[in-house]
Amino acid sequence: MNVKVIFLLLIGVLVLSCKSEIEEDLKELSSVKVTEYSYQELPYLEQPYIRENYISTTIEYFDQDSVPVQIKNGEMYYNPVFTSLYGIRYVDAFIRSEDSYYLTLAKRIADRLVEESRADNQILLFPYNFEFEYSHEDRFQTPWYSGMAQGRMLTFFVRMYGVTNESKYLEWAHQTFETFKLIKNQDHDWIGYIDNENYYWIEEYPAEKPIHVLNGFIYAIYGLYDYYLLTKDEESLHLLNASVTTIENYIGDFRNPGGISSYDLKNRFLNSDYHDIHVDQLNMLFAITGETYFKEKADLFENDFSGSN
Repeated sequence: MNVKVIFLLLIGVLVLSCKSEIEEDLKELSSVKVTEYSYQELPYLEQPYIRENYISTTIEYFDQDSVPVQIKNGEMYYNPVFTSLYGIRYVDAFIRSEDSYYLTLAKRIADRLVEESRADNQILLFPYNFEFEYSHEDRFQTPWYSGMAQGRMLTFFVRMYGVTNESKYLEWAHQTFETFKLIKNQDHDWIGYIDNENYYWIEEYPAEKPIHVLNGFIYAIYGLYDYYLLTKDEESLHLLNASVTTIENYIGDFRNPGGISSYDLKNRFLNSDYHDIHVDQLNMLFAITGETYFKEKADLFENDFSGSN
């Protein structure tokens, strides 16, 4: 048997394995707790990530193609959450300024992050290629993956498709969406978790003992929301509903009456900047669902800490 045949057989095994993993996870996902919501398509300037002023092209560190990077210990890294946010904001700048240079920069970011991705047949996973210590108990070795990164990349590809109508961005969005079906088990990388009460979580930091970071989960929800509005896909609606259901059920656990809300449910870190983000995100969930429950919680959180906003 020659080398080419062996290689093709190995690729075939990898593809079948990936499909099998997703199919097994889909069985679990079909039974998670879900409330049905009615999603609103917001005016452009009210959509997630859109700010009053669009971004400039000034960045501190970038590669040879002007793709934003981060520097850690003297080494250059692509951080998918950080870099894709620039991509989203460059798309916004292109829409509002009609300056094609912004779109050129956004295209370079998309291409570079896909080049750096792990592509296994139906899925695109965007790695962190640097070690990260979240807490003394949770240390992430390279490569590791984040539900927040996957969600932000999903928003980025949806918006790139919206301004270019190029099929590759739609395909990349489809492949990124597939990763939300990867549920925690011992056999593959994952970003989704089903708890003992059958609620579906998207983990910003997928750890052995779930961390449940609030802001990262909701940023990931924005990606599912954008993807659903584009595709009207039933699987994406199911996962979007399941995610929002989890937030509705657990948001009270993040609240510290009279104080700053918890960053996560494992360590319960307190950070006033992220408290403000929680308030903004709950207001956004109210905007996209029309559910006054989220507005009431946003107001409670804001009243808890007078330094907010």
